[in-house]
Amino acid sequence: MTELAIEARGVERVFVSRKGFFLNEITRTEALRGVDLNVEAGEIFGLLGPNGAGKTTLTKILSTLLLPSKGEAKVLGLDVTKEAAKLRPRMGLVLGGERGLYNRVSARENLRYFADLYGVPVAEREHRIQKVLDRVGLIESADRRVEEYSRGMKQKLHLARGILHEPEILFLDEPTIGLDPKSARETRKLIRGLVTDGVTIFLTTHYMFEAEELCHRLAVLTKGRVVGRDTVAGLRALVGGDRTLEVEGYGFEDAEVEALKRLPGVSKIVSEEFGPRLRLTLRLRTGELRVDAVRALLNSHPELTVRERQTSLEDVYLDLVGDGS
Repeated sequence: MTELAIEARGVERVFVSRKGFFLNEITRTEALRGVDLNVEAGEIFGLLGPNGAGKTTLTKILSTLLLPSKGEAKVLGLDVTKEAAKLRPRMGLVLGGERGLYNRVSARENLRYFADLYGVPVAEREHRIQKVLDRVGLIESADRRVEEYSRGMKQKLHLARGILHEPEILFLDEPTIGLDPKSARETRKLIRGLVTDGVTIFLTTHYMFEAEELCHRLAVLTKGRVVGRDTVAGLRALVGGDRTLEVEGYGFEDAEVEALKRLPGVSKIVSEEFGPRLRLTLRLRTGELRVDAVRALLNSHPELTVRERQTSLEDVYLDLVGDGS
């Protein structure tokens, strides 16, 4: 049986706030509504979802920053609520953004502080700092004040801090946000290298191509619930299959769209307007439907365009989150 790095069962989180002159109006916000999740040791697991879906809340619960309202979660076999003190030295967390760094000192001095905080042995500290600075590409700017850094450089420093104590599991929340394409590619290479070293990665991202490139398995979270959890191929099958046909033309009749829905293998049709033209996206369950059959059904449209492509992760995501996007 495969060892689990993360195991979550029925995780819920409710935020309660008060407002009004006498603070007597109580508002309850359900951020997570019974999340079940397994992450295998040594894999890169991706968590996708729209803003407000609960991704950061779940990440904070798994990384012991937030208590669940209900349910249980274990990371590296340790209960995140009862055994947080044992877990924290073995995990890393990169939330990114501008917070969490000391701007008036250098990157190297930041890492010295965090090395002491994480309990890195003094004899190893400078070597470890040099190693992570080199790994994230900050050697040349290591002695500059962080306030002089660009957003992308700060994100690299967050990554350096997250791996400084050589964690067994690393939580990454939007790790390439704010990075230029070259730096983002280098960061993805670093993430793959960490997995080669045996680190488990739990990754949240909005970039579909990044999730597809890095993650063996993914979960899609919307409105506090997991609506899909599988490999990319498995998620494609969940929404209708690997093949997608795109049909573009002018003035499709309702009867024609209904006829397309009845074609063999069609699981779903999505329509989008592009100026005066209309695009119909047909998700196919099987390989039996051919482009020629679609053209024959719509032969009254002289400027018809029909093309076939593989169902993308973005297609899958939009199908699963629906109005939650």
